[in-house]
Amino acid sequence: MIKEWNNICGQINTAEGKLQDFIEKAGLSQLQANKLQKFTKEWNQTKKMAEQFDQFISPVDPIKVESPFDQEDFRYIWKMWKEYLQEQHGILMRSRMEQASLDYLEEISGGDVDKAIAYIRFAMKGPYRSFFKVEENDKLKPPKSNNDAGDF
Repeated sequence: MIKEWNNICGQINTAEGKLQDFIEKAGLSQLQANKLQKFTKEWNQTKKMAEQFDQFISPVDPIKVESPFDQEDFRYIWKMWKEYLQEQHGILMRSRMEQASLDYLEEISGGDVDKAIAYIRFAMKGPYRSFFKVEENDKLKPPKSNNDAGDF
């Protein structure tokens, strides 16, 4: 995908050069220049969008993620959590967010893998964007409206 994106960026740069060459050599009337100015504004907006999107295609180098929990059932629920975030909330978890989330989950669970799994499951059923410490009596309360979901 990165190769294709780089090809698109290369084509945008080629087209930009040809557009500038055309503008300089065309000898346009004022009416034509005004029409071209509207196109140029749209073209610049397209370039700006491509530059913003490039940050997602070519992000910073990832860090090595180290999970504090090594159990198979935790690895499974963690994979489910990342897929849930992407599917439900459109959040792609990159390495720095993943490491910070794992560190926070270890902190609120006190390193207890069963609590950590329970917190993740509770958040997914919420449907929340993040997990948090849940007391046993919170599980028995009726859920808040969906308007409150993800506001943590």
